[in-house]
Amino acid sequence: AALGQPNWDLATAPQMTRATHPKGFIYRYQTPVDVPAEFYQYKFYVTFKGGTRRWVGDPCARYGGSENQNSGVVVGGSRPTVRPLAGGRKPLRDLVIYELMIDDFTDEFRGWRAPLDAVCDKLDYLANDLGVNAILFMPWTAWPGEDFSWGYTPYQYFSVEHRYANALRAPAEKLSWLKKLISECHDRGIHVIMDGVFNHVGDAPLAGETAYGFPYHWLYRNHAASPYTGTFGNSFPGLQELDFHNGCTREFIRDVCLYWIDEFKIDGIRFDNTVNFHIPGNADGLPQLLSDIQSYVAAKGEQNFSLTLEHIDMSAAEVVKNTAATSYWHNGLYEAASNGLPSRRVGPKLQNALDYHAYLPD
Repeated sequence: AALGQPNWDLATAPQMTRATHPKGFIYRYQTPVDVPAEFYQYKFYVTFKGGTRRWVGDPCARYGGSENQNSGVVVGGSRPTVRPLAGGRKPLRDLVIYELMIDDFTDEFRGWRAPLDAVCDKLDYLANDLGVNAILFMPWTAWPGEDFSWGYTPYQYFSVEHRYANALRAPAEKLSWLKKLISECHDRGIHVIMDGVFNHVGDAPLAGETAYGFPYHWLYRNHAASPYTGTFGNSFPGLQELDFHNGCTREFIRDVCLYWIDEFKIDGIRFDNTVNFHIPGNADGLPQLLSDIQSYVAAKGEQNFSLTLEHIDMSAAEVVKNTAATSYWHNGLYEAASNGLPSRRVGPKLQNALDYHAYLPD
């Protein structure tokens, strides 16, 4: 409407023009007028050679839409910068980490506010009462669909999930909430660790062709031929695996990680399901990604950036020793604690699981 056109009307929708680019070509569109400060949603309607047509989201959108797997963009609003971590980053061994699911954590007190904004209410409690100095945030990247999700089926990797940043009274502030939250954490000396899901994507086409799934899967006329998706390592049934055999996939996921590091000043990444995108003897996938991130952070002069693997396998410690990872998610502690609860006893297995340095070098 701001452009003087009906919403989602293909007959009057702007046509993008093709322009050359060093890596091929891109499509562009520039609005003829300045649009008011607001949150806007959009999609691409792609016409392929041969006449196939398809609604597809923007793989590089910075914000997820409210419905129909839209992409989003904010015009106006504040542009906060993330404040540095008070006292600098501590060594990994000195962290007391709290795993936080943004939706559940704020459900009882956020009211009409964005969940990312509401988390700030409890930071003093976490830091002062619980002694927490690091928070592992379960995924905040956008997932397909509007339903509740833990976030482990990512859809738009550069996007903040709409459900977490939606505040009806401040529509132009959507991209600011996460930066403000990270600054509030940093002011209290709390490290911010991002949960990254890079083995697979949530790829769920919607009925009626209102939207398709992971954009780099469906921006190809024959989506099965997309170099970004395919077979690499192992996969979960019903989820679309990313193919790290191909350079474009490796570059894409590396750029995703560097974006969150540069723009949001995170202090570490927890890599989900790494056993499924690590092939022993193959540098593609997990080893190369970890090496790229470590080199990038070191070149900036930063220290103690954590790279933690959820590698639920007996080889976890060996993978840490042979890659740039700093640590691994030790599922043995959870299992030993669960098994010990019925007897209310602390046995040798639990004591062994508490030895978090087991099998790792000093």
